[in-house]
Amino acid sequence: MRVLLASMFAATIVLTGCASSPSSSPQKVLDGDPAIVNRDCKLLGSVSGRSMFGGGEAARMDGAMADARSKAAGMGATHIVFLTLDNSGMFNTGYATARAYRCDARTGS
Repeated sequence: MRVLLASMFAATIVLTGCASSPSSSPQKVLDGDPAIVNRDCKLLGSVSGRSMFGGGEAARMDGAMADARSKAAGMGATHIVFLTLDNSGMFNTGYATARAYRCDARTGS
């Protein structure tokens, strides 16, 4: 019985570790210089972000960028390069597309 409980506990710990989110927070994902990150960093992929409707134009853009930055953080990105920013949708939502990069400590600023 103890062996069964111990193995169930170990399996729970392992599965919890696999399901946890990356340690990178959206606030730590920096804007990158395209010339530097394209050359010196690893492209992780593209992300998009949206904001809910309402608020001013700047608030919608900030919300969309924050959503994209959060998704980049979830991929383990250290830097982000925004490609498009738009808030001309039918429901006045903000929309942003970007590329997420992982740079080592010496590059990407």
